[in-house]
Amino acid sequence: MAELIFADQKTCYQLQKELQQMAKSLNIQPSFVECRNHSLVLDTTYDLESAADVMAAYTRKKVEESRILFFIEHFFYFTDAQEQREIAAIVKEFIEQEREDVPAVRELDTCDYHMRDAWRKILSEKELSFTFESFLQFRLKDYFELLQVYVECAIDEYKLELDYQAFVEQLRKCAGSQPYLTDEIHVAYDGEFKLYDNHYRLYSKKMLELMHERALVLTQELDLDQEVLGPIIGLAPEILHLYLEDENHGMVHTLQNIFQERLIKKPLHAFYGRINRQS
Repeated sequence: MAELIFADQKTCYQLQKELQQMAKSLNIQPSFVECRNHSLVLDTTYDLESAADVMAAYTRKKVEESRILFFIEHFFYFTDAQEQREIAAIVKEFIEQEREDVPAVRELDTCDYHMRDAWRKILSEKELSFTFESFLQFRLKDYFELLQVYVECAIDEYKLELDYQAFVEQLRKCAGSQPYLTDEIHVAYDGEFKLYDNHYRLYSKKMLELMHERALVLTQELDLDQEVLGPIIGLAPEILHLYLEDENHGMVHTLQNIFQERLIKKPLHAFYGRINRQS
């Protein structure tokens, strides 16, 4: 049994109500929470894990967003409100494990684990009285350190996304301002990208090398993919036909962002059907 102390009875009753509602949302019996004067008694003799789950969910809801914004502004000096929101949104995606494409994040513990562990430890101590503020200050060191690491990873990702957007914008302007060298080209993706001319003939390796070199001169970008993106930019097609089944490849998104309405996506079998009719 643990006793959570408050300055006034009203605050105690408000928290009791919130915890009971949160317990119900987690399908947990809320009977472990009882208000006595200025104290909230947490009876964990029946189910310590459920009590820790409820208290962890409540605490994260109470402090996580504000602490993330605090780190963004005061530790990493992002003061623009729009930037703060965008970085915080990435942090949330990382914490909720909605993005598994960032290796540094895959290796991190979950915030839920550290918060539940902190509550489990304090609730298992016998006849302990404490305030919510003291819990935040003295029991959540690991949780706050982990949260800061999530923010660091999100800021790195945010900067990469800004660089990518600038990169795409530069290529989009270049592709839109250059005269077209060919009416259309065809790109088939079946695990690897293959480039064909408007007569469905496979471009030679030498031709792709020449077009990649042309793209380097046109765009002034040194980091152009020499197998796909560079040659396509150099070929400067009016229409880009892209045949594929899997649209999740990063190159597909990049081509779409650069060529926009000039890119036409088609199913892969349509390309093979056309090739078979040609032969």
